[in-house]
Order: sequence, then C-alpha cells, then structure tokens
Amino acid sequence: MQIDLDFKLQNRADATIKFLENFSDELSSDKKNWLFCALSLNALPLANILSKRFDISYDILFNEILSAPHNDECEIAIIDENSELVIHEELIKSFDINLDYIYSHLNMAYEEEILKRINKLRKGKRVVSFKDKNILFVDDEASALRVLVGIKSAINMGAKNISYMCAVIPKEMEILLEKNIDKIFYLYSANHYIDNQHYYVEKVKELSDDDALEILENSDNFIGNDIENKGEKQ
Repeated sequence: MQIDLDFKLQNRADATIKFLENFSDELSSDKKNWLFCALSLNALPLANILSKRFDISYDILFNEILSAPHNDECEIAIIDENSELVIHEELIKSFDINLDYIYSHLNMAYEEEILKRINKLRKGKRVVSFKDKNILFVDDEASALRVLVGIKSAINMGAKNISYMCAVIPKEMEILLEKNIDKIFYLYSANHYIDNQHYYVEKVKELSDDDALEILENSDNFIGNDIENKGEKQ
C-alpha cells in the first residue's frame, strides 16, 4: 500500500477508483456470499458504487457515537441499531465519566437518532441478517468504535467472515483490526493520523439524511428497498 507521507486523494470518487483498481479481484470472488454494509451515511456513495460494480447487495448499520462532555472530538462510546454497545473504558475512567451518563445518553441517541433513520431510510425495517455472509463494512472516516460495534453485531448475527474498508486508517487501528477481522482494505495506513479531511484535496461533504435517502431510493442493490430477500442476492 501507499507509504508516501504526503498521501492525498482528490475526492471520494478518486478513492473509489483506487479501491476498484486495487481490490476488484478479491471482491469478485464468491460474490453470492458477500454483503456490503455501510457504517455511516458518508460511506454510502462508496458502498453504492461498489454494489453496482460487483452486483452485490448492501445495507447500512445505523449507529450513534457519544462524545465526551465538553469535547466533541473525543469518542467515548457507541450504540448501534441492534442495541450493541462499545465503551472506551480507559477514556471514561480517565475522564471520570459515570456509566449512568453513558447509558442514558446512548439510550437517548438510540430513540432519537437511530430509530428516526431506520424509519426514514429503511422504511422501519431492521438491518438485514448477516448470517453466513461475508460482511464487508464500508466506512468513510476511520473510527475504531464504529467498526468494533459493527464487528460485535456481525458476530452475534452469525456472519461467516468480516472485513473492513476505509480509504485512510491510523496505523494503530490497522493493528487492532488485524487481530479481530479477516481482511482490511485500505489505501493508506497513517503512522500519525490527523483527520479525514487532511487526506483529501477537495472539501469532504457530510451527507445529510436527505442526501442518503436520495442515494438509497435510486439504488437497485440497497437491500432496504427489497427487505424480503434477506440479503441473499444470487
């Protein structure tokens, strides 16, 4: 992979092209058992394009991250739509954050944000079953909490294999994931990760719920548009 310290991508489209150039052979194998799953709204454009290229169904695992009080950039916990939780134990101890605070805010996020998106973007249906599937989690900005809660959900739903795709990841996250999943697809592993925008020339747009809805409603491979097939696209 790329080791240039000045590594830059032009935009999300550039990242998608490079993923296709580097990993098409791997993603083409055993297609009927693959299921792509976006871990954030911002990951939907990549997941959608990959699904078209390989004719593989995809879904999105809705989740909400909780930041530390008075520090929005410090992620301390996460909940997903399956009510799976991941808590950064070291951080909550160092900040002396009460667990009641964590649980109350995660429950609020579940009720106010996750359920709202399930209703709006997947017609009230839950994420498709991962049972016996090769799950590829697709992300736009590396977040250990987000992928760890995805892994937790995938294991509990009986996924066969779990992989993760993100354009740029911190080196320590790569090391963590190597111990927990089958494959990592990335374009650059940064020894000193800065932030997502640093690695893109153009401004990275945050997708709104309406942006996401437009992508999903016009996607033939979004499984939420045909939830009855249970992800078993042939």
